[in-house]
Amino acid sequence: MRTKLLITIVLALLGLQAVSAGNTGTTAPIMWPVSYTVKSDRPFVCPLEEIGVKFDRAIKLMDGVTTPVTVQANGVVVAEATSLEIINSESKNSTEGILNVHFEKQNLPKGVTYQLCIPEGVIGRTEMEDGIYQLVNGATGVKFTVPASLGPTYGTEDGLHIPDSDHFIVFYWGLETKAVGQPKFDLYRENEKIAEIPAEVTYDWDLGQVRAAFDAYMTFDKGVPYRLILPAGSACSIYRDDITNDEIVFNFIGAYNGKMDSFTYTWCSLYTDHSGILGEVSFTFDRPIEIAPDAKIQLYEIYPAEKLIMEVTPWLNTDGNCWQLMCDFGGYHRDDMWGFTIVIPEGTVYSSDDHNVKCLRSEFRNESAGVDNITVNQSQSDSPVYDLFGRKVNKPIPGSMYIHNGKKIIYKN
Repeated sequence: MRTKLLITIVLALLGLQAVSAGNTGTTAPIMWPVSYTVKSDRPFVCPLEEIGVKFDRAIKLMDGVTTPVTVQANGVVVAEATSLEIINSESKNSTEGILNVHFEKQNLPKGVTYQLCIPEGVIGRTEMEDGIYQLVNGATGVKFTVPASLGPTYGTEDGLHIPDSDHFIVFYWGLETKAVGQPKFDLYRENEKIAEIPAEVTYDWDLGQVRAAFDAYMTFDKGVPYRLILPAGSACSIYRDDITNDEIVFNFIGAYNGKMDSFTYTWCSLYTDHSGILGEVSFTFDRPIEIAPDAKIQLYEIYPAEKLIMEVTPWLNTDGNCWQLMCDFGGYHRDDMWGFTIVIPEGTVYSSDDHNVKCLRSEFRNESAGVDNITVNQSQSDSPVYDLFGRKVNKPIPGSMYIHNGKKIIYKN
């Protein structure tokens, strides 16, 4: 008796009116979603086809519902649901119900905020409350926006002092992106266009990105202003070709001091090849290179004591529009328990642009050999630091893993 009285008082306080529902008792609109597959704080770039609405209980479609579920803009219906689907699931710790609202597939106009509108009483709880009240949803909905463009970018900061094209220049969007055609950055020195630089557009998870992918090594004269411009329409959403980027303008100052620094490889094929057999191994460089006469690549066993296992003769591969130092260890079986190191001795490789500029002694160590914890001071180091994707890093983050002089390191400030 007390329970029924309490329910009556709560409904009165909420201003809810109990209405007759035949032999199902009375209904009370006090069920609310816990989440939607569209978000108010994230741009909606997919074609409108399905929107999911999650509840924290098992649900069912109510009989006799005549008011449709719609998508509206400024109170005007722009799309009406073609069907409603219920999916209930139960686990050891929770039960949830999902209402999938289906629409005829369409691209909503850009630059507009919409609202999913679900009328009261469309769905209900699968079980009666105390055998009397049928809980149903209250009138609810969620706003979402179809953006006019990919929006602003973040990434490489404007106004940096950059000596050469080894510097990693990249910009990110909060949307997954793809290239439109074969986009290029326009490179200006002061106000004169001097080159077109390929723009590599990719995405990872929820982020899109574009980077300046220089075909050849370039230097930027010290103190001279430069500018990279990516034209509007060079990239678009992976879901809608009509949602494209705004123009990107990146200004920087040249910092080349007339002297090329020593260098090392930027990527080793063994970062991705974990077969356990050492056959052909490639080391990728970020500039044109040549191989010194009588050059050898060395393979060392690390444990129980460092021991030279073999030396092989390298060769140069430029078929992939990059510069790769290749070597073949003939199917040597890599024993991860003991570990191994591949060494490129200093001077094995030198720059095609300046034979006096040589590759530093570089090493690749297998993962079982451990990760070196070292401090790298970029102002004093003879060689740069790269991330695990082979991209040059100018401001390493303490505690993060990088490649330095061919070794994996954890950067410590």
